[in-house]
Amino acid sequence: MSVTKERFAQGLTYEAYRAQMTRNQERFIANEQTVEFDANDLAFFTQLPQPVHVLALAEDWCGDVINNLPVLGRLAEASGKIDLHVFLRDQNLDIMDQYLKEGQFRSIPVFVLFDSNFRELGHWIERPARMTELQAEMRRDLYATDPLLKEIAPDTPMGQMPEAARDRISQAYGAFRQENRTFSDREVVRELRAIVEQGAVQVAEAPQLNTGVVTTVNGAGPITRQSQVKVSITYCAACGYEPQTLDLTNALMRTFVYELSAIELIPWQDGAFDVVINGDLVHSMYRDGGFPEHETILRAVRARLA
Repeated sequence: MSVTKERFAQGLTYEAYRAQMTRNQERFIANEQTVEFDANDLAFFTQLPQPVHVLALAEDWCGDVINNLPVLGRLAEASGKIDLHVFLRDQNLDIMDQYLKEGQFRSIPVFVLFDSNFRELGHWIERPARMTELQAEMRRDLYATDPLLKEIAPDTPMGQMPEAARDRISQAYGAFRQENRTFSDREVVRELRAIVEQGAVQVAEAPQLNTGVVTTVNGAGPITRQSQVKVSITYCAACGYEPQTLDLTNALMRTFVYELSAIELIPWQDGAFDVVINGDLVHSMYRDGGFPEHETILRAVRARLA
């Protein structure tokens, strides 16, 4: 189902989106102020004969939104040739599900570009392709060389890592973003230009590597009631996810009085909300979208106790 002109008009203006943010607004505005454009790329957009309509899917808890939507917002302002409307992902899943990353992930931001007649030119997802590649290289090097991580498998769930290892990964990703911010901003604009010029989607794809997303690991044998169950909840502290985390924790504590060996709460970043039960990922905000229903998690615990 294509997006019509009428549906596009229902989106928020960029300024209205920024004003309604309840999380990370200061970071968002700070990122706006550091955007630097390549002169040739900016001139390309400024000299377009007709405006380009851009639909953006976003949520204020997502780190990639906080990093990359300000680039598009500033480009729209500086060029005067981008008609930008922003839609909240979780309220517009009919649009979101047309632009899934790798056909399965509700990754954001998504930027969908249309010509003046609302014919789709192409779409852009999450972050620049080259940044995904560089991030993957950084991650491989980190696990290969850092003494805290050398003995840890890269697909180990965050909930199973020592606290020092989690801190090290968080520091590395923070430093990586800071060191590559200008390059990343310019890559966003370069890739959007390629879509306008060629109708091309991002030039490369690499596996999704959000550190908040944990991979299923199931090396244990059959789980019995006697072995009990451990639940780990990784949540984005910067996003203000504490209420949802504590609500789920309370539901687990009320339902399973003696049957849980531990409930581990792991503060993280970049919009993460992952629930791991005995090493199995049962919910990921990046993969599944939104917060899990309590009953979904309770059923998963019961299945492992049965």
